[in-house]
Amino acid sequence: MLLFFASVLLFCSCSAKRGFYIDWDNDRFVKDGETFQYVSAGMHYFRIPHQYWEHRISAAKSAGLNAVQTYVAWNAHEPQPGQYNFEGDLDIVRFIKLVQAHDMVLLLRVGPYICAEWNFGGLPPWVMGPNRCQVRTLDRDYMVAVNNWLKVLAPKIKPLLYASGGPIIMIQVENEYGSFGCDHDYINTLASYFREHFGPDVIYFTTDGPGGYKHGSLPGTELFTTIDFGVGSDAAANFARLRKFQPGGPSVNSEFYTGWLDHWKHKHSTRPAEKLGVSLDKLLALNASVNLYMWHGGTNFGLWSGAQNRNGLIANPTSYDYDAPQSECGDVKLDKYWAIRNVTEKYFPGNKMPVPQDSKKLGGIPLELKQVALLTDQIGPDTLVKRYPLPHTMEELGVYEGILAYEHEVTPGQPLIDVELQLLGVHDRAYVLTDGNFVQVVRREDEVKFNVTAHKTITILVENMGYIGFSKAMLDYNAEYKGLKNVTVNGCVWTHWNFYKINVTDISARGTAHELTTVSSYKKKMWNGKELLPKGPAVFSGTFILEKSQLYDTFVNITRSWSKGYLIVNDILMGRYWPDAGPQYTLYLPGVWLKEGTNMISLVELQSYVPAENSVYLTDKPFIDGPVNPDA
Repeated sequence: MLLFFASVLLFCSCSAKRGFYIDWDNDRFVKDGETFQYVSAGMHYFRIPHQYWEHRISAAKSAGLNAVQTYVAWNAHEPQPGQYNFEGDLDIVRFIKLVQAHDMVLLLRVGPYICAEWNFGGLPPWVMGPNRCQVRTLDRDYMVAVNNWLKVLAPKIKPLLYASGGPIIMIQVENEYGSFGCDHDYINTLASYFREHFGPDVIYFTTDGPGGYKHGSLPGTELFTTIDFGVGSDAAANFARLRKFQPGGPSVNSEFYTGWLDHWKHKHSTRPAEKLGVSLDKLLALNASVNLYMWHGGTNFGLWSGAQNRNGLIANPTSYDYDAPQSECGDVKLDKYWAIRNVTEKYFPGNKMPVPQDSKKLGGIPLELKQVALLTDQIGPDTLVKRYPLPHTMEELGVYEGILAYEHEVTPGQPLIDVELQLLGVHDRAYVLTDGNFVQVVRREDEVKFNVTAHKTITILVENMGYIGFSKAMLDYNAEYKGLKNVTVNGCVWTHWNFYKINVTDISARGTAHELTTVSSYKKKMWNGKELLPKGPAVFSGTFILEKSQLYDTFVNITRSWSKGYLIVNDILMGRYWPDAGPQYTLYLPGVWLKEGTNMISLVELQSYVPAENSVYLTDKPFIDGPVNPDA
């Protein structure tokens, strides 16, 4: 009996110690009664095949990191209103439990706006609605959607809070709001939603660049204010300025940049390993806690890559390698890995974990593709969205990704002969056909007029290249919408348009396949030094056979024989390719998505294909730092 009571007392004593809080007077975190400092690995579960989560977490642990930080991608979990997905790569509960299994804590950046170079900053585009509600404001429609989302998310997260026995020590409210607005009523209301749904037993925090917290957070201790800055920035000065806004509490850099993001048409971004180690050492010497953004960037699979607004739209590529210490495919970059591990060993000695080994790769396999369909084959009653006199944007039609076809049927007996056509407000890229012949590409920044002849149809395929996910451009209807505003013929607004939703993953062979190899009777058109595909955007498909012993990670190298489009492997949309623009030429293909036997690969090519040997092949090495073309 005495032994029983002694065991109970011991259990109660140990249980009473569990807790995580801020000691405001002594500028520190306290975990289970002890001062706690973290160095966390920034990685996003939704950018990593779930089969690889444990490997990525373990690699971070081996570098001496004791925490993981991740965003929550609302738009991936709720792609349509009320339709939720928490399976597979979106099984956030499993990801969080894996973090705990490695004896690490977790910082959860719920947002619901997250930026992250993710489509629309993690917000589902449908939340805009046909009336274009004002996101990241107290707009009623927006706040109702946010509240409904939190009602679904919170029951999955609350049992995983540190106070409930889980690993979650902090939850972020909004993200870098100081770079967007200055409405403290909005931040306060959003924080109240979080407290209502997630409860009082967790620290709520904000993140802003130096100085942005004056607008993006709240004074006092209701929200814990953290900042973000990169290698080479004066950490002591940044934290000293923060002290004037938030006098007490620990110092935290929630986004310490190990690398940087990429854009199509711009050179691949890198940051030197030596400076990374020196800067991290200085931060930890200040007793600051740090999140490495990114430890592992991962991949913008599917259509999830976002865009920014810098004198127009600049889109992010499929790779989110970020020049992070752990590469897109999960191999560690030893210079950055040791720059970090040597520093963490200095402050948290005793790490005995082995250095992660590179995974085996598959390469040296050429792929042969043939033309099997046209995207315009999909135009018909089954894909008709609406008919209107004037062009409408994608948002007005409830189409938020991929391609929308605008088609005008020429009045019988009244052909348009050598008329001047102009597209107004193209967002983001248009592919123009007349009578089924490809005649022009129009970019978002173009203000071009061109002559066409049409006896039957004018067809305009407009591509959504990803929603802007940063800055007030998210609110500006003139800056960010998708589709067309108007079309003129000889200066007159052209009317009577049909709208068709094009599914870029529909790669089924069509009856028109034979037409693709037939030389068109019309004069072939050139654009940017390449012949356009005679009949417009087309699907090219092929197969390759693998043995069980070959099912390794690989990279699909799409050479400059191709121009721009989408890669699909075994019915999985891998992402966008754009060798005309660079810098990314290979797309990461996880081995877990390959299969023994016959595998299928398709390129949905939007512009040009110049036949050449080995124009697309599997390689064991990534190529994401190639030449770039700003005029693509």
